[in-house]
Amino acid sequence: MGAEKNIVAIELGSSSVRAIVGQKKADGSLQIVGFEKESAPDSIHKGVVYNIDKTVQAIANIKKRLEERGHFVIERVCVGISGQSLRTVANAVHRQFDIKVTVSDEMVDSLLDENRAQVYPNMEILDVVTQEYRVGSNMTHEPVGIMADRIEGFYKNVVARKSLRESIMRCLKESKLELADCFISPLLLSNYILTDTEKRSGCALVDFGAETTTVGIYEKGILRHLVVIPLGAGNITNDLATSLHIEHEEAEKIKLTYGSAYTEEEQIDATRTINISNDRTIELKKVLNIIEARQQEILANVWEQVKDYSDRLLAGVVFTGGGANIPNLETAFIQYHHFDKVKTRLMPSATEFTTSLKLDPQANTIATLVAMLRRGETECTSERHEPTDLFDQQLEDDVPATPKPANMSAGTGVVIEPKATEVEVEQPTEFEPAADSEPEQPEEPKKPGAFKRFFRAVSDALEGLVEEK
Repeated sequence: MGAEKNIVAIELGSSSVRAIVGQKKADGSLQIVGFEKESAPDSIHKGVVYNIDKTVQAIANIKKRLEERGHFVIERVCVGISGQSLRTVANAVHRQFDIKVTVSDEMVDSLLDENRAQVYPNMEILDVVTQEYRVGSNMTHEPVGIMADRIEGFYKNVVARKSLRESIMRCLKESKLELADCFISPLLLSNYILTDTEKRSGCALVDFGAETTTVGIYEKGILRHLVVIPLGAGNITNDLATSLHIEHEEAEKIKLTYGSAYTEEEQIDATRTINISNDRTIELKKVLNIIEARQQEILANVWEQVKDYSDRLLAGVVFTGGGANIPNLETAFIQYHHFDKVKTRLMPSATEFTTSLKLDPQANTIATLVAMLRRGETECTSERHEPTDLFDQQLEDDVPATPKPANMSAGTGVVIEPKATEVEVEQPTEFEPAADSEPEQPEEPKKPGAFKRFFRAVSDALEGLVEEK
């Protein structure tokens, strides 16, 4: 394929497995050539795989459909890590010297290595985000070259349960897939959705998922805080199903049709009802109260993470993810927490890919998948060899090969065509006796030779002697 590469990204979400295939062109452009989704509500819980077999089956189904669409074989994939246990933990490492010394790159690296060696029970460090350094009594982001007798590095370690990565790797292994790249989904999404200016000015990205809500806070271009709240849009659906005694699918449909994060009391028609299963009706006001109550709880948890940074978030709060599609979400946040720098952004303002597929970025919320395609650098597919039809092959074998012309000019590759000549074809001869010919007589038997005559005479003499006796 030359400089072109097929990148495959897979996302193990709270309620589904989704995969996307993008072709990265030589000029850096990206074309999406495949997208598939498989529901997995009983396999993944809050971003964590807990049913390996069902997840592997979902991956296999997606893989098969993508391969049939693209006529290639998927050998490896990019994956994103998320989940309830993902968060940042602050840590500090220092060095004290007897005299003032000039801070070197080796000193800074040794601080980072010591920080990475920090042990968290049942957790692993996935990434380290350096905050700043205290050199002497001054804070700085560039300590190299400064003279001091003490240096202290401050870090935010991005950690998660060890089982989080292990379960993903096991799913890939049983699906006979290799790992091309592994990304931390919230960090990757932030780099894709937020601008550098927003992260420098101070900004919070709130990603509403089905079962989790992830909050990432940036200031001066640096990640300051990351946490995953174990609540999401799926909780609203569950509340409706439980309160109204209806199926989950019907509750989801009601949420999408009538849901609102905030509605003024005077705007609600108290007499309006909606139809639900078993020929029942229910007041629309009750449905809105159920939805708003859970939405208010989720936003309260978001504000709890944001409030300590609120005066430094000059770029405000950005909502994204599937749960951000609910109407009046921004209004609800402003009314509940009196913070008016709020906006919703499901994809970057400039679309950075092309596709012939019927993809609705607003509905499919494919931002994280596209971000993985943009970062992926490893070819993920190989050429698919179509099976040969044995019957057709047999027919080809039965056809005699065309003889190579004998009069080919050596070294030129030019064939000199022979002149056409007429060839007389002999007609088959029928062997019938001529009318005037005599019929063939049988050959007379040959007379015995001398040796045979002598041997016969001796035999007769001996037989005569026996008879006389």
